[in-house]
Amino acid sequence: MKKIRVAFFDTKPYDRKSFDAANEKFGFELTYFEARLNPASARMAAGYDVVCAFVNDDIGAKTIKVLAEEKVQMIAMRCAGYNNVDLAAAYGKLVVVRVPGYSPYAVAEYALAMYMTLNRSLHRAYNRVRENNFSINGLIGSDLRGKTVGIIGTGKIGMVFAEVLQGYGVRILAYDMYPNKAMAEKLHIEYVPLDVLYRESDVISLHCPLTRENVHMINAEAIGEMKQSVYIINTSRGKLIDT
Repeated sequence: MKKIRVAFFDTKPYDRKSFDAANEKFGFELTYFEARLNPASARMAAGYDVVCAFVNDDIGAKTIKVLAEEKVQMIAMRCAGYNNVDLAAAYGKLVVVRVPGYSPYAVAEYALAMYMTLNRSLHRAYNRVRENNFSINGLIGSDLRGKTVGIIGTGKIGMVFAEVLQGYGVRILAYDMYPNKAMAEKLHIEYVPLDVLYRESDVISLHCPLTRENVHMINAEAIGEMKQSVYIINTSRGKLIDT
């Protein structure tokens, strides 16, 4: 039986390690390319059945056209988001699949770790200690307890983030176009309009997909509504924020 051939793009050493280990029970033929997938590099997929792509690859209409010409049958995204895939161009030509639920705990815990690092200046403290400087001047943060945390996007990751926050004694606000009212009641989450979340939150954490409607949702106008000392944590897509 012919082996399924998979071309991986934009790969790092950890990608190869994990996929090689998983492939031991499947026996696919895997090839790893460091180059990102785009219209120019898509010809490298000639002779492969599947391309496996990531968040920074350009999988627009031009790339899909080349992949279809090279007889590729599937685009397998090794991520939850697929905003960089032109689904309309792929329709009827290639199957597109994604990974909707991989380790929401890892992302949620990382979001909290990023807040803690910023609030307590752990990155700066680490560098000071390496230089035998043990001064805490300028490194003192504030207690998270008693503060208001706003969560934008209450899918799997957003809800796990709310679950992680349960032991911190915070008020949790949330915004989502499709509220999960059952989980909200369980986790003491209060759904509010976006402007209320901006205005009342001490910490805002983004856990939503990137869509045409929410590109640069965090912009000058939104920031103008927020508290002067607000922390914004983004473990979603960069284009949610107008930097």
